[in-house]
Amino acid sequence: MARQLSYARRKALKTGIACFRNDFKWLCKNTNRVNMIAEGDSWFAYPRKNILIGKNANILDWVAKSIREKDRANLLRLAGNGDEAVEMLAGSQKRDLAETFWECEDRIDLILFSGGGNDVVGKWDMDRLLNHYEHGFSALDCINTSRFKRKLQQIKLAYEELIELRDDYAPSAKIVTHTYDLLKPNKKSAKFAGINVTGPWIYPYLIEKHIPERYHAAVVRHLLTEMKRMLEELAASSRNQGKLIVVNTQGTLEPGNGRDWKDEMHPTSSGFKKVARKFYAKLRELEPDLPPFSR
Repeated sequence: MARQLSYARRKALKTGIACFRNDFKWLCKNTNRVNMIAEGDSWFAYPRKNILIGKNANILDWVAKSIREKDRANLLRLAGNGDEAVEMLAGSQKRDLAETFWECEDRIDLILFSGGGNDVVGKWDMDRLLNHYEHGFSALDCINTSRFKRKLQQIKLAYEELIELRDDYAPSAKIVTHTYDLLKPNKKSAKFAGINVTGPWIYPYLIEKHIPERYHAAVVRHLLTEMKRMLEELAASSRNQGKLIVVNTQGTLEPGNGRDWKDEMHPTSSGFKKVARKFYAKLRELEPDLPPFSR
């Protein structure tokens, strides 16, 4: 049978890793494996140093390494750098995801999702969530509370849309997401081939708003902790229990530690490995047929 398949499909069959929806749908229908779809942002898609080669560079790289060629799981990788939770659950991305769920005929076991970070940080978002510093301000006064609450509501609605897609088209699946670790705002941007490509995402706006450095960590801590709390409350609601599982990976990494952080917002390979180990442990708890985490 394998000789009659396209190269991409033969490779997906051998490795269990698919980058194309049609190949994944074929795997769901023609193998007896745990089936996982992963959609998300750079914590699922941050590129390797040389794009195709180099150390594992994100959570999904470590998940893929653990299941590769074990004949026990299939993984469809849909994540893209810079994706926001709101845009992933709207327009063409939502339609493609819904169609994939539907065409897999309720054979999806796990939906891995990484979203919310890009909805908060960066130009047109982070700068608008901060107030210009004034004498006597506390760290929390530096945050535009009404705008931040609205942003959290938008992220929550995106997750609720994902849950409803799951209910309608993949009711046997469980959605598994993670929380974002606490970081130290700094000037370090993402570099490839020694060239600054993007970032930093937070530090410039803190400086632009004249927020004292002694408040930087507290501002970020509040933003990320409140997002974590919102996700945990959403997962704990009676209608979502057993559908949405939030793996609390916040606190895994040490803010500002160069061994843990590659740039301002993304962990190193070893940092992502620490986060992925916790994330994957929950996946195995939900699906014991998954192979052990690859070290």
